[in-house]
Amino acid sequence: MSQQKTVLILQGGGALGAYQAGVFQTLHQHGTVPDWVIGTSIGAINSALIAGNPPEQRLAQLQAFWNSLAPDAVHRGQFWPWNSMLKNLSTMGILLNGVNGFFKPRPGAAWDIQRTVPLSEAGFYDTSELKATLQQYVDFDYLNQGHMRLSVCAVDLDDGQSVVFDNTKQVITAEHIMASGALPPGFPPVLIDGRAYWDGGVYSNSPLSIFLDEEENEDALCFMVDLWDPTESRPASIADVMTRYKNIQYASRSRELLMMHQKMQNMQRAIRTLTAHLPASARKDKQLQPLMKMGCDHTVNVVHLIMKALPDEQYFKDVDFSASTIQSRWQAGVHDCERALRHKSWLQPLPPHAGLVIHELPQD
Repeated sequence: MSQQKTVLILQGGGALGAYQAGVFQTLHQHGTVPDWVIGTSIGAINSALIAGNPPEQRLAQLQAFWNSLAPDAVHRGQFWPWNSMLKNLSTMGILLNGVNGFFKPRPGAAWDIQRTVPLSEAGFYDTSELKATLQQYVDFDYLNQGHMRLSVCAVDLDDGQSVVFDNTKQVITAEHIMASGALPPGFPPVLIDGRAYWDGGVYSNSPLSIFLDEEENEDALCFMVDLWDPTESRPASIADVMTRYKNIQYASRSRELLMMHQKMQNMQRAIRTLTAHLPASARKDKQLQPLMKMGCDHTVNVVHLIMKALPDEQYFKDVDFSASTIQSRWQAGVHDCERALRHKSWLQPLPPHAGLVIHELPQD
């Protein structure tokens, strides 16, 4: 297990992504350095901040980015004269004004949605400022040197298929990260080399498959950080119904995907075990050889962390970038990851047939 690869997988969820930053802070402070970070949407931004900075600057740049989204970043009074009456940064204030350096309202976009517009303006908000923000906090030259592998997920608008941008296969720019977070209809698609891309969460909000579909014959420890909890209580109001629906929608069947991959990985381990018990003559059988190659002998440990909702969270909780909420979510990520590291269940002896082992902590 000392030779295992460490992978960090980050789901999409807007402002909820502060929880992922807290998880990384704990991993960083305990000396756990990912070999590979994979993200979708806000998970892609966090991944770029991690992979796109030297080790000694990663946490500071991650903190600086999230601090830049706090209350004083709101465009006060730009379009809405009553903003000065807001005592605190509210979700409604963000929806009306945007977040400085991230997104801002596109004047008139909501009044005539039938109006023909350029593809780059096909969204209620303008995200052009995000490019400069990413370039400020991410060293793309360092990122593309491949010190840490980075994969981010998007969706090709023209064919509806999932696309993975990877720094081991292409040069990653701010546009690739923006494409992974271009969630419609709020944000417009991002054009790269003539193709248009939307948020990877449109296709799947949990990029676990990117890792499991590619890794072969290598032990791995995977920290999978999800931001939407599909197991919360029943709704008691229409507002609760909307919030609950959104949680289930963006949870993106994480548990189901994990169980499916667990069955596949265990089956591959079983094939390798059975192959080892075949006589030498059978192993030379040309009909059996393709089947034997389907086996593997590596083990993947998945530490699955799911952020529990804060009390009284609403439908638009993923755009609540208020300083107090970001801090609460960040600390929740620190707390949960510290608990996981204390348990270290993935260091226990495993049964010989185990191909993928899921480690989930009960909530406090």
